Amino acid sequence: MARHPLLERLPPFLLLKDYGHLSGRWLDMTLQMIGDEAQGGRLGSEMIVLKMSEIIFAQTLRAFVASEGAEAAGLRGFADPQLLRALSAMHRTPGAASTVADLARTAGMSRTGLAQRFSRDIALTPMSELADWHMQIARHALRHTQAPVADVAEQVGYASEAAFARVFKKEIGVSPAAFRKAI
Repeated sequence: MARHPLLERLPPFLLLKDYGHLSGRWLDMTLQMIGDEAQGGRLGSEMIVLKMSEIIFAQTLRAFVASEGAEAAGLRGFADPQLLRALSAMHRTPGAASTVADLARTAGMSRTGLAQRFSRDIALTPMSELADWHMQIARHALRHTQAPVADVAEQVGYASEAAFARVFKKEIGVSPAAFRKAI
């Protein structure tokens, strides 16, 4: 299962005051369409309901992260434009050899500033977030493709299969081959 620091820190429920009013008519219209699709039983209805629900969830997360509740939940960093540039760079090009210096440059910050703000506002170091992301991509590739382990290692930025296998086993608890075999 994929992990994400934003999702892991969400409270059990989100209460966004005046969200319906602030979101405009699109929320009412989207909920109406979801209801129509759910009752219609037409081809593709389930997929449409799922995707529209995902949009509502994403909009709700966006509103929550921008609210005062985000700081209390340790999510302030996800509303920070500079940290978001660093996070986007990590997620957009996971196989690129990213260093704190690279990420700081992307974010328009010093290395120390990025590391401190990342740790304070996201409760992870930049490199631990990048390593977590690499392991998520690797697990997905091992589960859903027949790519050799060496190719998966390269895809997530490891220079050698051995280095990747060591980190994978440390983080996941089994070797990449054993992980794939257990599926």
